Amino acid sequence: MNLNMHILLDEIKDLHPKAYLKDSLDLTINSIAVFDKESTDFLPDTLYLANPSDLNSCSEKLKDLNLLVTGIVESDFAQRHQCNIICVQASVTPLELTGRIFRVQKKFDDWNAKLLSAVIAQKPTRALFEIALEEIHNPMMLLGPLNNVIQASGKVPADCKDTLWQELLEKGYLSYDHPLYNDLMKIVEKMKSEQQPLVVKFPKYKHSYMIANLFQSGSRRGSLYLIEVNHPFTLGQLALVAHFKRILEQAIKTIPELQILSSNSYGFVYQLLNRIYVKESIINNSLQAQGWKVFDEFLCLNFMPNKIQEDYTYLRMVMQELSRAFPGAMVLEYKEGVVMVMRSCDFSLEREPLKAKLSPFTKNFQLTIGVSSVFYDFKNLKRHYDECSWAIKYGLEQEPTQAIHFFNDHVFRHLSRFIFVENGRNQFIHTKVELLHHYDQLNNTELVKTLLTYYQFGQSKSLAAEKLHLHRNTLTYRLNSIYNLVGIDCNNRNMNENEIFHIMLSCKFLEYMP
Repeated sequence: MNLNMHILLDEIKDLHPKAYLKDSLDLTINSIAVFDKESTDFLPDTLYLANPSDLNSCSEKLKDLNLLVTGIVESDFAQRHQCNIICVQASVTPLELTGRIFRVQKKFDDWNAKLLSAVIAQKPTRALFEIALEEIHNPMMLLGPLNNVIQASGKVPADCKDTLWQELLEKGYLSYDHPLYNDLMKIVEKMKSEQQPLVVKFPKYKHSYMIANLFQSGSRRGSLYLIEVNHPFTLGQLALVAHFKRILEQAIKTIPELQILSSNSYGFVYQLLNRIYVKESIINNSLQAQGWKVFDEFLCLNFMPNKIQEDYTYLRMVMQELSRAFPGAMVLEYKEGVVMVMRSCDFSLEREPLKAKLSPFTKNFQLTIGVSSVFYDFKNLKRHYDECSWAIKYGLEQEPTQAIHFFNDHVFRHLSRFIFVENGRNQFIHTKVELLHHYDQLNNTELVKTLLTYYQFGQSKSLAAEKLHLHRNTLTYRLNSIYNLVGIDCNNRNMNENEIFHIMLSCKFLEYMP
């Protein structure tokens, strides 16, 4: 990896150097040599180790050179000769200094190799950021083109009260009502074509920010954000961030998670999954490009590994096999799993045929699968992806040995969660049904279940008794008990249909009461 003088300055700060440097962030230094005053062939991409006396005797040769000097030069020397100079105390021997610089070079060569290896191996974005933080010493965020957080890495000190950073961390985006929203948007717009990282300071805010744009095909596709909490924003750090952002621009082409930043056909899908607004025309055109329509009949599935996978090729294998088994379906890596969207006109969405086709994946790849309800508007993809997640959660709670879970099996459980947890059950449960439920709990009876089954079968005693595996007389006894206990007249054929619905819904919800 090439270096520059600002990076070197940061690395030898313990030697208390004095520097006279241009502000360039370019990484131009690729070799180290001893300054030979007799030479006539000096190169601007070489770092020369020199002493002041050698420089004074050949000042006409110094333009654009990078010089590391053991000793002191005049404060205006670098400016007069248009060169870069770092001076260190004369007590450091040239041999010691040379060894130090070679170690710096090796450290950054190793760091760069790790970054490039991670990109080639298509490691997750978080892994790439963890490597970057070895030399970039402030927390970083990667934001998409609509300023949504894609990746956040690095620790912010507990005493940091910066609300901008905290809101981005907690919400994944900056809300319109944040006091810095307009200021930030103005800065983003102003620097949308800026290729180099810039440091931004907001009035009344303690911490500075560094912003570095990422480009694809000449268009800004995202930004790196850093907050100055652990290390000053030196020009050396800016140069390293500029280097890392160039690596990220290459990673966009290879790492699936970063495809949200590319112009590929699935970019809009990642945006929908991240609850980012996408113009309807973009959705229409993108779907049309692969022969789909917005209002086709869809099904969303989420494939989650049963254990954390250290092998970064694992999900790629799953995706590859799914694409083979379901040609034409959308298959993409998302978060810790794989998402697939399919249409009824391409594959059967019926439960049993679908389970049969999915079962090999649960066994071969040790996956748990969540299946959404059928939906008819692609713009609602995020909602139905969430259904997959809930299906897995509820399914594992009820049937932990099963690997395929359908949201439709847990609709009432899901609804009851919001009724009981979010609002309190007393607002929705019929008071007489609640009394009956309380009686069941105290006496180990099943009167609520009996009542629900009776109404489900259209107040038919024979059908309800058959369903409950009861004698007809036993059912009649239970219905009479219900009337005597809470006053619900099951024999009344003229009961208001809304009240019957309320009673049935209450009975159903109570099955899933936490």
